Amino acid sequence: MVGLESSMDLAETAKKIKRPEVGSTERERQNKFLAQLRARKPVKIKSASPEKRKAKPKKGKKMNRAKKGETYYCTVCGCEIMCTTSSKSPIVCCDEVMYIF
Repeated sequence: MVGLESSMDLAETAKKIKRPEVGSTERERQNKFLAQLRARKPVKIKSASPEKRKAKPKKGKKMNRAKKGETYYCTVCGCEIMCTTSSKSPIVCCDEVMYIF
């Protein structure tokens, strides 16, 4: 029962620990701040419609495999990358094959 007794002692000492006193001016400041937060209206975030999310299509062709030194772009998000190594598979962004720039 040594473990139980020591945990009971720790619980008793935790009850005896005093919390720091907060001054009345600090409490008023905290209450004003909380009131301001509660009074604020929630900001609605407008999500972009699918038409706005798509980047303007650029001239190019869909890639078959990545080649070193070529630049590719995504028609969905407009991300552009430059390939540093060749590969046998195409580069995919936004679940679509990227286009040669």
